[in-house]
Amino acid sequence: MKSNSVVYVTANGCPESRIDSARMVKLFRKNGWKVTNDFRKADIIFFNACGLTEDDEKNSLSIINYLKTKKNSSTKFIVWGCLPKINNSRIREIYQGITFGSDDLTRLDEMFAFEKKAKNIHANFLIPIFHSGEEDRNSKNSRIRGILVNPLKLMKKYSVAQAINAYGPGIFPIKVSTGCLSNCSYCGVKLSRGNLKSKSIDSIIKEVKEGLEKNYKEFGLIGSDVGAYGRDLGMNLVILLREIIKIKGDFKIRLRNIQPRFLIKMMPELRQIFQTGKISYLSTAAESGNDRILSLMNRGYTISNYKEVIHILNKEFPKIMIRNQLMVGFPTESEEDFKDTCRLLDEMSFDYVEVYMFQSRPGTRAAEMKGQINRKTKIIRYYRLLMKTMFNERKRKKASLLEYKKRLESYS
Repeated sequence: MKSNSVVYVTANGCPESRIDSARMVKLFRKNGWKVTNDFRKADIIFFNACGLTEDDEKNSLSIINYLKTKKNSSTKFIVWGCLPKINNSRIREIYQGITFGSDDLTRLDEMFAFEKKAKNIHANFLIPIFHSGEEDRNSKNSRIRGILVNPLKLMKKYSVAQAINAYGPGIFPIKVSTGCLSNCSYCGVKLSRGNLKSKSIDSIIKEVKEGLEKNYKEFGLIGSDVGAYGRDLGMNLVILLREIIKIKGDFKIRLRNIQPRFLIKMMPELRQIFQTGKISYLSTAAESGNDRILSLMNRGYTISNYKEVIHILNKEFPKIMIRNQLMVGFPTESEEDFKDTCRLLDEMSFDYVEVYMFQSRPGTRAAEMKGQINRKTKIIRYYRLLMKTMFNERKRKKASLLEYKKRLESYS
């Protein structure tokens, strides 16, 4: 294809995959291609397919089928992202074209003989999640993590929390790393992203300064595990944050996906960072409130240590918005194990808690474990925990809403 061809790039996954897709868009633009928001006008379509959970996989396969059916017959179609690395055989049941992984953008240099190479391209925006525009807008039901719910009962309670969690207006995203150092028994991220690969501090500082020049006031650090940042380079997240904070300017920093074991390990030093008032948001997934389940998950920390750092954040830094993530239905999870997770919400408070059901991923140890929990039990526990999160979030909601309102006003 020639450099004046038209490309369409879309995604359905996490902020990391969407910033990867944005990088692809910039790569094509730098090499003279036109980018369209309408796949029907494209000469070639790239879909970044998520495969984190079984529900994400089903959604990806549905989009692949949709784009295959609706695209022009002459339009080429390529699927890339995490799903090809996690479960490529499932893709092959419906699609036989080219596939490659999330971190394989350099393949485009060869495929299209690009003069400007992928390794020199970074992006600081997120591609919107794919939306066909043909969904039934009058439907009374919606799906959250594969479970049918009535949105009228939940959306009012979750709209603000979702907005706080989103990388929306005024936030300048920076991908600082990909991959991780963990080996969680249930997670497909390691299969798709591999080992930790961190960006240099100099590159990140340069991007922060670019954002400040564009009048951004909040920076979102993105990675598979931001908490592990720099350990492959002989440094760590604290060193990076100290360098960012040295930059002159009135701005805040959002920390996405900090594995609790790194948060616990670095808390004495991070405490000093938090005291500067520069950190506005932190997400750290407990996953379970039970030590036996955490051990089976291979998470690398105890729930008492997790509670200790969250207690510090709740007490000393109430303006930092905290996002948690909890799983129900992990193999062998008993009713008492589940109640331990519920008790975590009784004892701690969070601005937003995402609840999801365990779904086995091919190639993970948890998929082969005995004691798989039946779907009915997982659904019941899902709803029970979901209700507790609503009450939990109210503990911090008033302060968070006021802080979030101030930020929205500053962006307008």
